[in-house]
Amino acid sequence: MTLGYFIVGLVIAALGAAPLGASNIAVITTSSNQSLSKGMYIAYGAGLGEVILAFLALCYSPLFSDFFTRNPWVQLVFIISFLAIGIFFLLPKKPKISFKKPLKSPSKFFTGFILAFANPPVLLFWILAISITHKYVLSVSDMSPMTLLLLFFSGIYTGKVVTLYGYGKWSSKVSQNNGSKTKLYKGVGIALIAIAMVQGVRFLIS
Repeated sequence: MTLGYFIVGLVIAALGAAPLGASNIAVITTSSNQSLSKGMYIAYGAGLGEVILAFLALCYSPLFSDFFTRNPWVQLVFIISFLAIGIFFLLPKKPKISFKKPLKSPSKFFTGFILAFANPPVLLFWILAISITHKYVLSVSDMSPMTLLLLFFSGIYTGKVVTLYGYGKWSSKVSQNNGSKTKLYKGVGIALIAIAMVQGVRFLIS
């Protein structure tokens, strides 16, 4: 039963990370343009961001639920962002932005962390997932023993990183073929636009 906390955390994180999101796209593009090992640095950071979101959902779910109810514009911003990024991936010739002085790029670990952490839809996912888990699967709350919570969050980290590794591995293989690389970008673009449309419909319905 104790090990169940790790397994449940892993399964939930893997299911949550399976649909294309910001961290998935970052891992895919980095693994495609650079290398799988560099893409994994993003995955490690994203895993940490996912754990913190799950922790916040566990401790402050009523507060966050009320915030998103009162501020629907937050979800709207992410819907528009996904749509814009999806269109960008579908452009045959992507615009190039140059600077007189090269910008210092943040570390890939930090990039992965920010992409995973600054993601309200994922926070909503964890609020719902933890609520369902606590009610129907196993008792998990901020009052659970520390050992069980550590196992649960370890499972979340592992599930997120392993899922992103799968995306990175697939992207790395595809990138070896230029034609397949173009198809990869188109696939990512179409998926993002589809996600934006689905989220848009949900937003209008709610």
